[in-house]
Amino acid sequence: MTPPVRIPDALYRQLCTLMPIPCVDLLVEDPASRVLLLRRRNDPARGEWWFPGGRVHHRERRHAAALRKLREECGLEAARVDELGTFDVMFEDCPPGAADHGVTTVYRATVDDPAVALDAQSEAYRWSLPVAWGAEGLHPFVREVLSRFAARA
Repeated sequence: MTPPVRIPDALYRQLCTLMPIPCVDLLVEDPASRVLLLRRRNDPARGEWWFPGGRVHHRERRHAAALRKLREECGLEAARVDELGTFDVMFEDCPPGAADHGVTTVYRATVDDPAVALDAQSEAYRWSLPVAWGAEGLHPFVREVLSRFAARA
């Protein structure tokens, strides 16, 4: 695979105002049926609990992007990965140039070893049962994915 092309920051900010950004998000489940969420350090959704994930690179398949983001952001390897669905994710009150509209494919990733090694994108992580996450003030997208997942379980 060809290495990803780095989009200059100014051009990326302009693209974010013109079109949705293709992304992947991962609903990560450990052997105890707990779900992993990360507290975001960056915009959009800075300070919120969120799924690991991010942009899909040019000529990168979404499934490959999901595996890459799981390794990069969490230091985890998936035992199994299944596609759950594709969603529009919209953010209000974003700083100028932040990606305020993403089209994201959500994957369910099961891991055998829940030992997380965070990268600089996140400030904290937590494993909790989906019902426990429901008590948190989560972004509507995160709530929707968790409720759909709980309905399937």
